[in-house]
Amino acid sequence: MQQLPDLSTLSSTQRDALTLELWTMVQTLTVQINELQARRNLNNRNSSKPPSSDGPNKPQPQSLRKAGQRPVGGQKGHKGHTLSQEVAEPNVLVTHAPPEHCDVCHGSLGQASVMESRQVHDLPDLRYQVTEHRVLQAICNCGKTHRGAFPPNVTAAVQHGPRAKAAAVYLSQYQMLPLKRTGQVMGDLFDMPMSEATILSANAEAAQLLAPTVTAIAQELVNQPIQPTTRLRR
Repeated sequence: MQQLPDLSTLSSTQRDALTLELWTMVQTLTVQINELQARRNLNNRNSSKPPSSDGPNKPQPQSLRKAGQRPVGGQKGHKGHTLSQEVAEPNVLVTHAPPEHCDVCHGSLGQASVMESRQVHDLPDLRYQVTEHRVLQAICNCGKTHRGAFPPNVTAAVQHGPRAKAAAVYLSQYQMLPLKRTGQVMGDLFDMPMSEATILSANAEAAQLLAPTVTAIAQELVNQPIQPTTRLRR
């Protein structure tokens, strides 16, 4: 294990750099711990692991209700989620016209009108979008050169954008996918495979950006008054 230097011998700049390095290391280790805990919780019900790999801590049966207690399917009063034609202005409109002439008398059918419509809800073509930033320059008559500037968040020749990194963080943290599978999903869905190091970096960046919000939420919880509990009478 690398030995930490004596802080008293470091300059202010060196201490700031060391603090940033340690903070990044903590964020990376936190992400790795979350991933290991997620792997530990995997069993044959929530992954492709065989039942024999569950060990003594096997999950409880998925349902303990006896057959016949409730009918199969949605229960009474439950609101369904069947697709309904609610989009007034669809993104794509495809018309299916009848033939121009009648197949009996061969006369012209004239103008056709809408008889019935059906909507198909589907996903659009999913592929990443590339935005190229170009810095321009101009030379004044006096000889001075003026240049534009890249946005602060564009720091490399090629990099992932915020929405791509947010999707990787969502898949790995909220959906609890392992890093390797997260990179594969990004490739399968968006044609943008990611390495494990890139996903770890995105997670650390998200943790740093969300740290003030998390701290504020925690402080609000601490400041909330504790409501007295009411004991139930037997």
